[in-house]
Amino acid sequence: MNTDKKEYGISVIMPCYNTEQYVEETLKSVLNQSFKDYEIICLNDGSTDGTLEILKRYQQSYPNIRVISSENHGSAYQRNTGVQCAQGKYIYYMDSDDLLKENCLETLYQYAEADNLDVVYFEADSFYETKEIEEAFPQFLTLYHRHKEYDGIYDGRNLYIQMENAGDIKMSVGLQFTRRQFLQDNNIKFGTERYFEDNLYTVKVTLKAGKARCVRDNLYLRRVRANSIMTTSENKTRFESYLEVVRGLMQILEEEKQDFVLQEAIYKRIRGTFINVYKDYLKVPEKEKEEFFGEKGSPLYLLTGMASFMNIEEVGRKKVSEKLKKTYAEKSEINAKLQRTYAEKSEINAKLKKAYEEKTERGEKLKKLRKHLKDTKAELEEKSKRLEQLEQEKKQLEKHFLGRFVLEKYNK
Repeated sequence: MNTDKKEYGISVIMPCYNTEQYVEETLKSVLNQSFKDYEIICLNDGSTDGTLEILKRYQQSYPNIRVISSENHGSAYQRNTGVQCAQGKYIYYMDSDDLLKENCLETLYQYAEADNLDVVYFEADSFYETKEIEEAFPQFLTLYHRHKEYDGIYDGRNLYIQMENAGDIKMSVGLQFTRRQFLQDNNIKFGTERYFEDNLYTVKVTLKAGKARCVRDNLYLRRVRANSIMTTSENKTRFESYLEVVRGLMQILEEEKQDFVLQEAIYKRIRGTFINVYKDYLKVPEKEKEEFFGEKGSPLYLLTGMASFMNIEEVGRKKVSEKLKKTYAEKSEINAKLQRTYAEKSEINAKLKKAYEEKTERGEKLKKLRKHLKDTKAELEEKSKRLEQLEQEKKQLEKHFLGRFVLEKYNK
């Protein structure tokens, strides 16, 4: 083991269990990072294939690689061990069969340093080992993409509520970049679950984070392969892990009595966990159920019973949701018709208003014409009277003129 006490920017913690086919490619993707100030802590989890030999070979060639080997305890145990040994400012958990994009660590480090963040959440692209697996598990293609954007810096509680309500919580710790001192100050560790160990850990980290950010960068490459934890549905240990997750979430629910909005978000997580329990329960053969879940009253028996109840509730909720959705659609259609009717009514009113205005305008013109006609008639009558008067005056003048003419002729 390398006992050098050098401080690093990042500690990449990588539990390894029987991944001799993939671990070398994984190591190369980390070693090819554009960011160079990091260590890789490889935790061999009791591998029975050639994984440990590959790890040791790389340790001899690279001084920033440390290999710690132990019996098989599971990823949660190994990650806790890795954090205890880490010498980096930030912790990044890596699965030993996945890959990193070349700029992954540099990008995350820059985000965290720029705003002194406790945790950075990001996204991943999935790739399939075979076409058959892709056809069997198509959901993984977009599983690590979020629906919404979360711009800016959040306190963890607010970010958790928003992401949970939007269905955007991604439980994979491979999509988290965390400040080591933050984990130590809050004593955040993985539990004893052999499965789903990311779930409670992610909830605790998010709720405790003072400054968190969620970015849309796809920096991780998630391998979907046969016989991985993601694609197998194992036995009793799986349900015992579910039980631990539910217990942990219930404890958080109890601790958050004063925050009703957060309680609702946590309850949504609990309900979702129970639905997953029920889906896995249906896959267990009937003849094995008694062996798995024990007698009535046992914790696992009660877990599956509650899961069944939650599933019934979920089915009912979906039916109500569908009815509401249909009702809202019908309401929207009626509103659209009303809007069209209002638009037509407005158009008719506009035409009536225009016609009224035109009628009013014509009325004003007619009124003016009548007045002008009246004035013209009055003026004509006045002129006619004046003409008669002038005619009378003319006649008088003519008489006067003729009289004077005759008189003058007689006097001569």
